[in-house]
Order: sequence, then structure tokens, then C-alpha cells
Amino acid sequence: MKKKTLFIIIISLIVLLVVASGIFTYLFLVTDLFKSDKELFLKYAVDMVNNTEEVNLLENYNNKKKTTAYENSGTFAVDTELTENSTSDIAMQMIQNVISLGNNTNISFSGKVDNANKNVEENIQINYSDTVNFPFTYKQDGDIYGIKADAITPNYIAIENNNLPELFQKLGTTDVTNIPNKFEVQEIQNIEFTDEEKTHILNTYLMPVINGLEDEKFSKEENADGSVNYTLTLTYQEINSIIAQMLQTLSTDTMMINKINSALQELYQNQSMNITSEDIQKVVNNMNSTTVDEGIVTIKVLQNNGKTTSLSVNTNDLTIKFEKEQNNSDVIYNISITNTEGNAFIIEVSYSGLDTNNVIENISININIPEAMNVTYTFDNTITFGNAANIEAMDMTKTAILNNYPTEQLQPFIMQLGNAIAQINTNQMNQIGYPADMINPMIMWFIAPGLLQQQGIIERAEEAQQQQEEANEEFNELLTNRETEINDILSGLTANPQTNM
Repeated sequence: MKKKTLFIIIISLIVLLVVASGIFTYLFLVTDLFKSDKELFLKYAVDMVNNTEEVNLLENYNNKKKTTAYENSGTFAVDTELTENSTSDIAMQMIQNVISLGNNTNISFSGKVDNANKNVEENIQINYSDTVNFPFTYKQDGDIYGIKADAITPNYIAIENNNLPELFQKLGTTDVTNIPNKFEVQEIQNIEFTDEEKTHILNTYLMPVINGLEDEKFSKEENADGSVNYTLTLTYQEINSIIAQMLQTLSTDTMMINKINSALQELYQNQSMNITSEDIQKVVNNMNSTTVDEGIVTIKVLQNNGKTTSLSVNTNDLTIKFEKEQNNSDVIYNISITNTEGNAFIIEVSYSGLDTNNVIENISININIPEAMNVTYTFDNTITFGNAANIEAMDMTKTAILNNYPTEQLQPFIMQLGNAIAQINTNQMNQIGYPADMINPMIMWFIAPGLLQQQGIIERAEEAQQQQEEANEEFNELLTNRETEINDILSGLTANPQTNM
């Protein structure tokens, strides 16, 4: 009986130890219990770029766009605001009038896309106002890319994406050595890393750096909403030493040097593009001999409910922040760069319904310069799968493929085409009241962020203001002189009334 009882006790202890071991393993590997601040920082920093569910959603969506035909529709618009302190009153009014016409202009589009068969048809319209617009159609049929605008010609004007050096020579380009035979969107195979390469990078570069950092450089801060910040604090000198250390390792890492060179050669299609161990060593020597400014860098990772929501890097004068949010099949990314002067550059990319047949893409880019301007670029696109996107083939009997024309015909044709477009543009600019010397409101979309540095328009406006002020002063002086002369004459007439008889 005693033996049986002892046996039961031993079995019970073994079961308890196994269960306890499993619980401990779960707590240590799955939860944050027993992990140091350093381990937690690394865990959530890696999760920022390695969220499997989120990555799979985007990969599946992008693969679907490559293999499945779809319809799309959307708009592109720009909104620019000038602050009151950006320039003088007359200059502000002149610039704001031009910018307002740019804000009123937008591009709308709708069409069908079949990437698998290289067929695209988009109806695009540049809208200058509710009544003034310029519609045209863009079409891709294999390697033929064409545009048709009924206001100019009922036929497509197209280019074949082949033998491009010959085409550019016909158009007058003398040096075509750097022009490829055809333009292609490259998917650089050599920037994709195998599991072995990823493990090599982790063990050779990342872990030695993390392990070499003192635990005191990592800290943890719990927020009122339950989220937690994990922070790594380093000096500029320490950052410089870490980079130099990693480059020093790279200088003797033949595998990674070959990987980098393969990617460079594939990207530039040039076998002579490469870096050597000596090149890297020169950079290391330069870093080690350079005096580094004093400063602090803080890298902060924010996690909420076990998910990383943001990662930020703060220096003495710059903050870079990367945020992400996932809710079922909706994903939002936000990247912001700000400096101590308040200048900000913000990009937000969002996807809604990634695992459905109706996906909405939104991209917003904001440039904010205090006491100067605030510019926002917005792009939205709705993708609809499910309906067969039947795209009619391009009618080659009604298509002018520029590659097929000799130089003596092609160059005059391009001149005539340019003149026709310029004439239509001039007529439309007159209708909306846009200044002829500014060409088109869409130009403001691209020069507005640097508008205050464009001395031409500012100087013309301020010169006009100065000329007006000088003219007003001259007129007031002239008027005062005339009043004095008139008063003198009137005084003389009053004093000598007989002389007028």
C-alpha cells in the first residue's frame, strides 16, 4: 500500500513538473513575463517589420493584382495653403490666386487593368474647373503604350517599348548609350534574402550589437492606456561606433559583399558596379577618425496589447516616426519626419478590405513649413475584383506608332503635336483666368513647396508693390504741388481783382 502511494506521489510530481515546465515555457517565450527591457525592446522592434498576418495580407493583395484582372477608379488632387507671414500683401494675393487655381485642378480616372496579359485601359480627365477639362485615354496593349485625346486626334499616338535607342535618335538625342533597349519595372531578385541569409545577418550583425549594449541603456515606461514604451538611449559617438563595428564586420564578410554586388549589378545592369572590402575599410577608417558631435539618440518602441504600434527615432534636431495599425483586413501606415523648427513631412498609406474583392487604397503626403505653407497631396484608388475586365485590343489601323516613322516625318509631327497641345492649353487657361506665363496650374503642384524660394515670382510681385507705392508717392507729391500752385493763383486773383478785367 505504501509503495502504491509513493508511486502515485512520484507520478503526480512528474505531472506537476511537466505542467509547470510548460507554463514557464509559455510565460517566457509567449508572454513578456521574465523578459528584460533589452529583450522586450528587441522583440517589439522586430515585430514592427515582421508581423506575419499583416505581411501576408499585403502580399496576397499584391499577388492578386498581378494575376487577376480588375476595374479601378480614383482621383489625384493637391491642396496648398500659404500662411499670412510668408510674403508681402500684394505678393501673397498674386501667389494665392495662382495657387487657388492649382487647388481647383484635379485628375480623375477610371478603367480596367489586366497585368497578367499586360493590358490596361484608363479614361483620364484633367479637371481645371466644373466646366473646363481635358479628357484623354491611356492604353497598353502588350509592349505598345498609347494615348488618345479626341480634342487633338481620334487616333492613338503610341510608342512601342522596344528598340528605344533608335527612337530617341530619331527624336534628336545624340548620346543613347545609357538608354536601355526597353524600359521595364525591375524586381530585383538579389534583394530577396533566404532564411539562411536572414539568420546570418541576425547572428553576425544584429545580435552582437544588442548583446554588447549595457542593460542600463534600455528602459520601460507604462502608459495610462495600458500601452508600454521600450526605449534604447545612445550617444552620437556610440551610434558612430556601432555603425563602424558593423561595417568592419562587413568588410570581411564575403557572402554579404557578394550579395550586395549582385543586387547593384542587377539594378544598374552593369557588371562593373561593385564594392570591395577595401572600399568598406576606407569608410570605417574615416568614421573612426572623424570627431562626432555631442548628442543623444533615443529609439522608442510602443506596444499595445502585445502588438507593436509605433517606432520612433529622436535626435537633437530631428524626429522620425513610423506607425502602423491593423484592424482585420484594414492596414494603415504613417511615416513622419519633423525637425525642431516645426517643418514636417508626413506620409500616410492605408488599405481597406485587403481580403475582399473591393479594396480602397489611399495615399496622403503632407509638407508643412510653419509661417510659409502647408501642401497636401492625396491619391485614392478603388480596386474591384470579380468582374472580368475585358479590354479591347488596340486597333493598329488607327494607331500611330512613333517607332515606325522616319526622322524626317517624326520630328515635324512631334512639333505639330506640341503646338496643338499648347494651343488647347492656352484656350483653357484663358477660360479659367490662369496667367499665360505660368503655363498650367498643375505646375504649382510641384513648385509650390519651394515657391517662396522661387525668387522670380516673389520679386515680380514685390516689385509691383514697390512700383505702386512709388507711384502713389509721386502722385501725392504732384497733387500737393498742384494744390500749392492753384492756391497761389487763387490768392493772386483775390488780391488783384482788377487785373482780370
